[in-house]
Amino acid sequence: MESFYFTIYGLIFCILLIVVYFSKKKVKNLENKLYSIIIASSFFSCLAEVWTYILVVQGVESYAPIYLLALKLLFVGFLSWIFFFTLYIFVITIDNNKDEKSINKLLKRFILYYAFTLLIVFILPITVTNTNGLLLPTGPSVTAIYLTVALCTLAMFGIFFKNIRNAKNKKFVPLYILIIMFMVSFIVQKLFPSLLTINVTLVFTTFVMYFTIENPDIKIINELNKNRLLVNRANEEKSNFLFLASTQIREPISNIENLSNIKNDANDLKKKMMEINNNAHTLSFLVNDIMNISSLSNSNIKVIPNKYSLVNLVEKIRLIKEKEIHNDVEFRINLSKIIPEYLYGDSKLIEQVLLSILNNAIKYTNKGFIELTINAIVKYDMCRLVITVADSGNGIPIDKVNDLLMVDEPLNNEDLKRLETKNVDINTIKKIVNKLGGYFTIKSEIDKGTEIKIVLDQKIDTGIQVSVDKVLNNEKVLIASSNMSFIKNITSLIIKKGYDVENSIYANDVLDRIRVGQEFSYIFLDDMLDIRALEVLRKLKKNPKFKTPVIVMLDSDTEFIKEHFVKDGFTDYLLKSDLGNEINRILK
Repeated sequence: MESFYFTIYGLIFCILLIVVYFSKKKVKNLENKLYSIIIASSFFSCLAEVWTYILVVQGVESYAPIYLLALKLLFVGFLSWIFFFTLYIFVITIDNNKDEKSINKLLKRFILYYAFTLLIVFILPITVTNTNGLLLPTGPSVTAIYLTVALCTLAMFGIFFKNIRNAKNKKFVPLYILIIMFMVSFIVQKLFPSLLTINVTLVFTTFVMYFTIENPDIKIINELNKNRLLVNRANEEKSNFLFLASTQIREPISNIENLSNIKNDANDLKKKMMEINNNAHTLSFLVNDIMNISSLSNSNIKVIPNKYSLVNLVEKIRLIKEKEIHNDVEFRINLSKIIPEYLYGDSKLIEQVLLSILNNAIKYTNKGFIELTINAIVKYDMCRLVITVADSGNGIPIDKVNDLLMVDEPLNNEDLKRLETKNVDINTIKKIVNKLGGYFTIKSEIDKGTEIKIVLDQKIDTGIQVSVDKVLNNEKVLIASSNMSFIKNITSLIIKKGYDVENSIYANDVLDRIRVGQEFSYIFLDDMLDIRALEVLRKLKKNPKFKTPVIVMLDSDTEFIKEHFVKDGFTDYLLKSDLGNEINRILK
């Protein structure tokens, strides 16, 4: 009877655990899925043990076949628990190393071994012997269980000692508890053979596991997700504004540049035209090379496997140059707070450029200020550095500025010799910036000073990061269209379906999002995007891992060829003329 009390206590604890655990929303990850199976196995083995006890009380002789079946189901419960607990230990160990391929391979092997052992336990016979009034199961099936437990224990110890450096990880606490409980259970079983403590051991270990699994409050996650969604939308609106503004300004700038190229013999008119040309170039530089984030593409970046810290580089330059600056000159440095910690690029050449520009500024500035400002525009795993060096020095005549802006030659042997002597002029600086794949402009006025602006696109060293989207398990939809009013309408409809929505107004942004690993449940592509939808789809499918359904959005004049888009590889089509019904049809 005492043995039955232990089983009932274990069953009650297991039921309470099931109610508490399964009544709350959980993060959908492998660790929690395995824990759910472990809880179910504990509950199943407790029920099976209660059933066997009832059969013993009623008389085993009358229910021998049923009793043997109950024993085998009890063994299945034990077997399932130890198998999936071992798998859990393996998963949390491998997950620390972020090895997703190893996890998938491990899962397949464990499921195969589990199915094979389960089959063996059911096929092999069980013999029940009465020893001093105790019914003890023996036979090949029981031996198979012992061997399985022994192998699983050895496997757990092996993976644990192989990763002993993670011994303090709280996720290993259930393993320690299981070891201690098994030792206590072995001693109790020797002293009191009638007491069955295995189920209590498994339930208690399962109970302890509840406090070690990573399962944050879903309500907090939902609030964080709402906040993230608002931030993403604000960033997207800012990006869209920059893109649209740059598109609208390009045409008048081009007209100004064309007008300024008209030849005229009048010196005054010629001077004004040079000024117009210089201002037009500056505006064009700002719009095309800085504001236009659509040009910030991974394919345009010259990736150099040299990781450096820009903040440390600037600090090094500050220590070198502040000693050389005149007492009447204020030296200021302003760095954006969003500059990534580490970038990839040619730090030596960047240092040479900054030092050379500052050398020229120091040489021609006797009073006033010299200011180095570095701003950043971050887009996924890319960073656009906007470096500005301004001074209140002597300035440069506008005709020389225009001549300098026309320089578009590669570095020659003489330039390379200057680099070695660190005697670099503005001409050479522009050539270096071109070599780095960047953009250069200069604005100057006699006796008022000079402003040199450089734009460099650099690859960000992201390191190992956990995808927030994967943790939060959000269903997301990406809408790509240049029609802002249409985006607003379709976004409101899709949100009502329970999806998060992100939008983009140009094709390269869609490609960049997929390239850096963003995941979406659906991608809706407007066929009237800056690149036709079919071409975008072909570029997306060049990535063998890309499996996201892509729906093409069609205007009324292309609806008649809707089936052709599906034949070309789109998952489905959406007719803009019937937006509400189409959303209901696609997002059921």
